[in-house]
Amino acid sequence: MTPLAAYAVAGGVAVVAGWAVPHLAMRGLASTLESSRLRARNYRGTEVFLGLGIVWAVWAVALLVAGTLVEAVATLSDVSYGSVEMGLLEGPLTMPLYAVPIILTTGALLFGMLDDVFGSHGDKGFRGHLGALFAGRLTTGGMKLVGIGALAAVYGWHAAEKGAAAGHIASVSTRMLWWMAATVVIALTANLVNLMDLRPGRALKTYSVLAVAAGVAFSLNAVAQYRAFIAQSGAVFGTADAVVTVACMLTVLLGPVSAVWRLDLGERGMLGDSGSNAMGAIVGYLMAGSLPLPWLGALAVVLLAMNVLSERVSFSAMIEKTPPLRFLDGLGRLKVATGASDPEGETQGKRRVRYDAGAGKRS
Repeated sequence: MTPLAAYAVAGGVAVVAGWAVPHLAMRGLASTLESSRLRARNYRGTEVFLGLGIVWAVWAVALLVAGTLVEAVATLSDVSYGSVEMGLLEGPLTMPLYAVPIILTTGALLFGMLDDVFGSHGDKGFRGHLGALFAGRLTTGGMKLVGIGALAAVYGWHAAEKGAAAGHIASVSTRMLWWMAATVVIALTANLVNLMDLRPGRALKTYSVLAVAAGVAFSLNAVAQYRAFIAQSGAVFGTADAVVTVACMLTVLLGPVSAVWRLDLGERGMLGDSGSNAMGAIVGYLMAGSLPLPWLGALAVVLLAMNVLSERVSFSAMIEKTPPLRFLDGLGRLKVATGASDPEGETQGKRRVRYDAGAGKRS
């Protein structure tokens, strides 16, 4: 397979699985979700449909199917799996199909959806949910905390193993530190992006910035390791290959964002905990799998500080007081009359969810 053909295949797969499928799915689902019984009120009290986070489940399945098709083509075409020739197709150029944590993404989405649909809003934040847990009562937020934390531990170990292999680190204590730091980064990034979902588009913008940085770092790490692997056979993985790899990764990571951008910023729908937790978990995993241990540890400390700070201060108030952040936060958002009220408060837990019909009504 020539490099040009490999670029075309890699780019085509990334565009179809990471971009086109989420767009087509949300185009078809938007009207269905909008007419559904599950509604929510945003920070201005405007009623919107809840369920934009579904795009991440569609996206994860599309990547899983695409990855399986790539493996099937490699096997059925009688090209030895992992060979240098097929490596252009199976290596970093199609890495997004394998790098995205499918189970972590869907698991975080499901735990978030549990809190969206069945959550009681009397207990808020780490303090409220952990306090209820210690009192023998499991809230949906507490279930989400435990569930995403467990998934973060599983994928944190995967990230630690990759980091240890790349750095040739065999020390048990170092691996344990790496595992702990990676777990904290994945879990707290998932929660931090969720904390940003207090205004239309804010969580999507936060994710996009973090995803670009983490996606580039993750891709370049994979390229460096792959170059070392194929160098043994005298083959070369050049600069153009690295550029295509990064482009494919960013296409895949930003595809779902583009699919729901107008719906979120146009205040037609809401990501909810399902979408924001899934986005944060993805970014956390990419950062955990690309940063060296000292930087990973520092990031874990910063994320912990920000999550603890959110229990005491309003991020929305801080953004409003900082002109550059206020400008970026307002980009693309519907204009609101000065002095508009904020009936839902500053915490995601105060979002009112109601059912228009059925056995009962919750608000």
